[in-house]
Amino acid sequence: MPVLYEIDVNRRLVRTTCAGTVTFEQVMAHFAALERDPRRRGAMDVVLDIRTVSSTPETRQLRQVAERISPDASPLKYGRLAIVAVSPEAVGLGRLFAEFTRGRFADTAVVDSLDEAERWLYEPPALKAAQ
Repeated sequence: MPVLYEIDVNRRLVRTTCAGTVTFEQVMAHFAALERDPRRRGAMDVVLDIRTVSSTPETRQLRQVAERISPDASPLKYGRLAIVAVSPEAVGLGRLFAEFTRGRFADTAVVDSLDEAERWLYEPPALKAAQ
């Protein structure tokens, strides 16, 4: 399946990986599965890894996903979102998604590695400012 996720209950973190050809239906099914997942508790941070996606969604589909995860449409609550992207297309996709979901996450960043995503999510703010 091109959209897979795991939940780290202790860190209150959802790690989602999109790989290969990902359809709009698969993305929407992912959110439905996440809503039913009993491990989900309160607001959770998200690492969204889109480094190996080979398909590009239409802009209207990205908007629909953003609407799908709005507080009015979903019981899911979010903390911060780290989008992992490398190619210019994936970085652009990540930035557009971040724009469409503004206000649904406490903060959003597009980074180029899983390590950087973890650092961004969990490094104390004082250390980030000093770098």
